[in-house]
Amino acid sequence: MIPAAACVVLVAIAGQVAAARFDPPLDKPLRVVTESVRTDGGVTRSFVNARRIVFRRAGTELRTEVTIEGSEPTGPTDDPAAMARAGFAHIAGRTIIFRLDAAGRVMLVEDHAAVWRAMLDGFAAQAPDGTSALDRKRAGQVRAIVGVLAAMSAERQRDTLASLVEPLIAADATGESPPRPVRVPAASPYGMAELEGIRVARMARGRLEVSVTAQGSIAMPGPDGTARARMTLETERAIDPATGLVLESRETVRTLAPDGSITSERGSMSRLQR
Repeated sequence: MIPAAACVVLVAIAGQVAAARFDPPLDKPLRVVTESVRTDGGVTRSFVNARRIVFRRAGTELRTEVTIEGSEPTGPTDDPAAMARAGFAHIAGRTIIFRLDAAGRVMLVEDHAAVWRAMLDGFAAQAPDGTSALDRKRAGQVRAIVGVLAAMSAERQRDTLASLVEPLIAADATGESPPRPVRVPAASPYGMAELEGIRVARMARGRLEVSVTAQGSIAMPGPDGTARARMTLETERAIDPATGLVLESRETVRTLAPDGSITSERGSMSRLQR
């Protein structure tokens, strides 16, 4: 019989073997396609965006080149998510260069100010110049968003741009492990909430598969004042342990009213194409 202490050591070693490490393929174009579906108030909107990514070595430094593919705007133009995608679409065809640390975290965005300015111009271009009440309202909304983005600190700007590449990298993913409790943030039309749940990681088909299920509550307006809505989150990621890259990911976040009906559902699915 193996002593309990030895079992712990063996489990730790197995986890280390299964853990992902950041060693991406160099000079090889990769393509990431993300499909998003959002349902709010009974209205469903869908979006698709794609970007080309190339990792390159420059001396001891690792760089990532990201080029957003052009796409036609989809969904109502007053939808915040559609506006965000249109902002990024304004820099479609432009290659953004990120400098990464050894774990794949973005440390610097080259020509940061110019890239950010181009994205802000993309948002600003969505403001209608009509004189109707609806046009004036929408123009005011666009100006407000541009104002918030323009006031962001350089660090937050970098983090926003880093969202183009960092979700693809999971070099910090731990190896195969039994279920363990986690706390994760989740977004709802009513704000952000911290959800409590369970994380499971296992090796399957040569991939590290990590899943999280969580739930919590958030305040929402009700007919008699503020009510407590329930939020649920489900995520799945398939990670290549040899490269630390996320091959596939899925996420679904639902907000349920006190009566159990779904008031909001947001789902996304991304695939890495080689």
